[in-house]
Amino acid sequence: MITWRYAGSECTSALTEPCTLVKAATVFLTTVIILARLASAQGIQPRYTVVDQGLSLVRTLTDTPGLNNQGDIALWHSVTASLMPGLVVHGKETISIDGEKDFSLVFPADLNDQLTVVGTLQQPQDLRFTHAFKWSNHHLEILESLGGPYSTAAAVNAAGVVVGSAQLKDGTRHAVLWQANQPRDLGVLGQGDYSSARDLNDKSEVVGEANVVRNGQPQAFLWRGSKIQQLPNLPGGTNCSAQAINNAGAITGSCDLPSSTRHAVLWRNGSIEDLGTLGDEDAPSTALDINANVQVVGTSEATSDHLRAFLWEKGKMINLNQCIAPHTGWLLLVASRINDKGEILGRGYYHGYIHAFVLEPNPVSAAKGK
Repeated sequence: MITWRYAGSECTSALTEPCTLVKAATVFLTTVIILARLASAQGIQPRYTVVDQGLSLVRTLTDTPGLNNQGDIALWHSVTASLMPGLVVHGKETISIDGEKDFSLVFPADLNDQLTVVGTLQQPQDLRFTHAFKWSNHHLEILESLGGPYSTAAAVNAAGVVVGSAQLKDGTRHAVLWQANQPRDLGVLGQGDYSSARDLNDKSEVVGEANVVRNGQPQAFLWRGSKIQQLPNLPGGTNCSAQAINNAGAITGSCDLPSSTRHAVLWRNGSIEDLGTLGDEDAPSTALDINANVQVVGTSEATSDHLRAFLWEKGKMINLNQCIAPHTGWLLLVASRINDKGEILGRGYYHGYIHAFVLEPNPVSAAKGK
């Protein structure tokens, strides 16, 4: 079977039926060549164009730069070991976000369409101490914590409401919501002692992870209407983490299987769906973001110990490396953000170095000429 749907949900050609006779093989291969020549003649484009955003310092899998619906991005840029400003790329303009006093490492995590940026300030001398920040109109503000020295901001919605996590005086860490820059402790599940908010939508519905008992494994949660509730696990699984939520309430993240392998998942209407992997059942996958069209992005092992960026849509997980032009020098490892226009932010190897990238969807068009 041959599939040519660069502009649809599939990006690869697949040979799924073996040819046992020479004659059948000849006919089959001739068909492939004809279709390939037709595709070339019609100027079929790869689904995405890769736009290089420069060298990227990796923190963790879930600590990622931000992307809004206008295509603006917020990321960090290393100058020296003790100086790392944040950057906002707004069209052709690049705006610097400088840290404050001893907190000179700036890690933007999200931005909204009004160019309000949130993230974390960190000390270069002692990485245990961090401040959540909010930046808008060229003004940086440190957000109030819950009494401890640690706080971090993860997401901001259209109204400027911010979520993240902060340390209490007793040393425990709780999910927090800042509205009008005032912190609100979102609490924990059951008898747990840990929670962390990862995302919120424009209804201020919050998702993240929390344990149910002290020092227990994290579970995915949804906070809505002043109430925190646990999201369902995969059958036989013991822990989950929710990473993103869209305005319709669809949530994505990852959960473990009984084998302890983690898979990307999607929660909708109280149910959980395993999104699978790019490899076999034992290959791990992690979902990091979801847009209004229920397109999910993340990373998955395609073969043993080889991570590849993926897009999941309409029931199918796609290796994004098969959706770009060949021989570009890129190997896409992680897709961390997707906006409602379908633009994707991530990182990967570019000529041997880790770079940030944006994938811009190509319009469906035919080349002019013969």
